[in-house]
Amino acid sequence: MTEEEALAAAWAFLRDKFGDGPPTIVVEPGSTTEYRLAWTVGFDSQEHIDTGDMTQAPMVREIVVFKDGSLIDFTPSALSTENAVAWFEDGVWPEQLSQLTDPRVFGTQWTHRPPSAGA
Repeated sequence: MTEEEALAAAWAFLRDKFGDGPPTIVVEPGSTTEYRLAWTVGFDSQEHIDTGDMTQAPMVREIVVFKDGSLIDFTPSALSTENAVAWFEDGVWPEQLSQLTDPRVFGTQWTHRPPSAGA
């Protein structure tokens, strides 16, 4: 999956969640990060950018887009930065969160495909 495809998938997800707003969702240039298995896409609201008022900011401001299409969703807030990077790079769901199923097993509304084997 290319960066452009990841951005398109993130935009489709954000439109589904927020509609035409408010809040007015903004994805700024340079807001993507590539990992081995996934892209992350950062976003914000124009209202937060304009005012600096944290009450105008989305509670979660990052989408994870797995390159195999197995998940397009908000990055789970239960993950530490270290655990998130391990998940994005190697597909390793943290053992300490074993009570929570890896969200990729549910697939996505766009592809309905399970995660790739070994990912």
